[in-house]
Amino acid sequence: MHLFLFASRDDAARQRLRAAILEVIADDAIESFVSLDDFRERLHRIVEPDSIAVLIALNREELLKMQILRKLLPEIYVVLVLPDRTESTLELAHLLLPRFLAHRDDPFTDLQGVLLKMAAHSR
Repeated sequence: MHLFLFASRDDAARQRLRAAILEVIADDAIESFVSLDDFRERLHRIVEPDSIAVLIALNREELLKMQILRKLLPEIYVVLVLPDRTESTLELAHLLLPRFLAHRDDPFTDLQGVLLKMAAHSR
């Protein structure tokens, strides 16, 4: 199992998210990206089955840019961390077929539980 973490900015939400992930996923199983282009390029190479992609969107515009990944993510468990809870943001997020949605202000405890289940399923 491999976890891809995309966050274009190293802000407090990303740091809290990474700390939450590290409580349930080993650091050597995590590959981090700050550039959407670099992440897209990485997805063009072989990806381990049952991999997980945790994507944190700074804003709706970045979530819109993430749509370029849609065809590269069908065999990866997608977890999205959204900038807001508006209907238009949720509609856009669902186009990426996420297994779980969280919000930037969440404590990420539910996300940790989801990651544990995904990791157990991939073994």
